[in-house]
Amino acid sequence: MNRRIHKQQGLSLIELMVAIVISSLLMAGTIQLFVNNKQTYRVQEAVSRLQENGRFAMQFLSRDIRMADFWGCVGNIASVTDHLNPNTDLPNPSNGGVSGTDNTGLNGSDTIILQGAYGSGVSILSHNKNAASFTLNTVNHGLEDFDIVVSTDCEKADIFEITNANSGSSATAVGNTGATASGPGNATKPGLTYKEGEIYKAYKYSYSVKAGASGQPALFRSTNGTDQELVEGIQNMQIKYGEDTDSDGTANIYRDSGAVTDMENVVSIRITLTVTTLEDNVSISGGKISRDFSSTITIRNRVD
Repeated sequence: MNRRIHKQQGLSLIELMVAIVISSLLMAGTIQLFVNNKQTYRVQEAVSRLQENGRFAMQFLSRDIRMADFWGCVGNIASVTDHLNPNTDLPNPSNGGVSGTDNTGLNGSDTIILQGAYGSGVSILSHNKNAASFTLNTVNHGLEDFDIVVSTDCEKADIFEITNANSGSSATAVGNTGATASGPGNATKPGLTYKEGEIYKAYKYSYSVKAGASGQPALFRSTNGTDQELVEGIQNMQIKYGEDTDSDGTANIYRDSGAVTDMENVVSIRITLTVTTLEDNVSISGGKISRDFSSTITIRNRVD
């Protein structure tokens, strides 16, 4: 029996429309999936950077707070003699190792000022009082001209500016008076007699929140008067000072700086940083995401 073979004549209009609708639905689903995955990636990336910024900012603050008010092994700030010409940007032991202000920074942020000797000390072999010259035990001492330093032998201490740092075979650090190319210079020579001791670099750090180079709020640190932007995205910084009111080495109450009765009794600092994402449109509401980071840091020199 013969069968008639019918050739394919093409798609009907209805079949074509159905195919287009199905393809459109599949394409819409694929695009939506792509958009959702991209947004999820943006959120995760923004939050990861937020957390990284919060950790970095807290690390900077924690390190400097722990070492605040350390002036070498002398122990007593009253034993430190200041030889520098007056300069508000530089360390001044008479102002104490810790101070701060309330609500003076960007977005009502607090500021904190930390002073002291930081880093590793360099051993002193001898001291020529008339020449204001300290002979050091190593040529690789790391001290440079115009560094602000503290010298101490555990009974007394001097703070002065190095006017000549020699790292040759006879390593020395000189603190003469007179004009200097940088820094305040010394009003007087370090005139105490040292048999042995150490020299440390001294710093005055001031932490605050300001507008950064990109326009984002950022954590800044001023080091002996020189500002440096440290971390972007720090929206706010609130600081509480833990005051030891019964001399047991433990904070009994945390107050704002203006409410502290005696900054010399502050033994720990409580920091709360509000950190935001740098990008907009990453939260459900379409704005930025914020997180708070808090830490309580002990001032080691005041509890040992």
